[in-house]
Amino acid sequence: MKTLYAQVSKGLVELKEKELPAPGPGQLLLKAHYSTMSPGTENALMNGFIVPLPTSIGYSMCATVEAVGPEVDEFEVGDVVVTTGEHAQYLIMDAINCTPAPRSVDKKQAAFWNLGHTGMYAVRQSKLQFGEAAVVMGQGFVGAITAQVARLAGAVPVIVTDLSNERLDMARKMGVTRAINPKEDPDGLQKAVDELCGGSVPVIFEATGSRQPLEQAFEIVGERGRVVMISQVHGETMPNYDDNLMQKGASLIGTYVNSRPFALRRADLEIQGVWPPVMNSRLRRFASLMGNTCDEDIRVFLNLIAHNYLNIEPLITHRFHYKDMTAAYEKVWNQDPDLIGGLISWED
Repeated sequence: MKTLYAQVSKGLVELKEKELPAPGPGQLLLKAHYSTMSPGTENALMNGFIVPLPTSIGYSMCATVEAVGPEVDEFEVGDVVVTTGEHAQYLIMDAINCTPAPRSVDKKQAAFWNLGHTGMYAVRQSKLQFGEAAVVMGQGFVGAITAQVARLAGAVPVIVTDLSNERLDMARKMGVTRAINPKEDPDGLQKAVDELCGGSVPVIFEATGSRQPLEQAFEIVGERGRVVMISQVHGETMPNYDDNLMQKGASLIGTYVNSRPFALRRADLEIQGVWPPVMNSRLRRFASLMGNTCDEDIRVFLNLIAHNYLNIEPLITHRFHYKDMTAAYEKVWNQDPDLIGGLISWED
């Protein structure tokens, strides 16, 4: 069968057509519903900073299983899944790279799982305790998700900063305690910390895409507090941390989401009519929901949406049909500041 897919060359994304084989052992044929755009990562991809060009683009999708290959016994035709697949109408994916989604989940929101579980991992890494105050610097998609997950984890209060008043208005609508524009109010964050947190904060998340805000984070973090780095920045110097971080006994924590396994499979001893127990040859998906893998946190993220604990609809700022792929990625290439969550529909 043939499928349309998105291919990127320097600064340009176009729809191309290619032939798809039948799914092989351990593989699924998927039909796309929605895929999403990540402005930061995909701008780097369009520049050729990640892999050589031309290449396919896209890595966060919600789809339905159309066909199941041999040796797959955990998925059936009709199952809804999320996966790191490229932007395409149909695609072949390894079953281990697909996470099952609740049938009731909003597929549009589910398609943002890749950014969603990134924020969730940051909160897990922070070891946030119920009732601790949290500051989230930056209200792009990942920063906004981090603030919402921190609220669900019991952070009180949740203070956010951003240079965009539109993003701050969005954060207020989604329930943060205080939203501050440091460009317009340079002393606003310190005043909020003094008023709401007693002068220091136990947990600070940096999701700005810049290193300069870390300097203020080091100043306001409390003793034995945690500063959590979410964004990746290249070519900027780290601020001094000897006096304002180290001497407080505070920690600087990295949260690159791929620093942990994406998915694991488990082997189990079983009594199969004889003694002693023997190892079952069938490996099963490891899904303890303890946050040990990306796959587990993706399930939590999808459940939060399906059961109405989390609503990220306000963060979907742009919606495109797949036929408008080229125009959609012009916004990524030009770094449109209004683009927070870009959704691509593959529905006819």
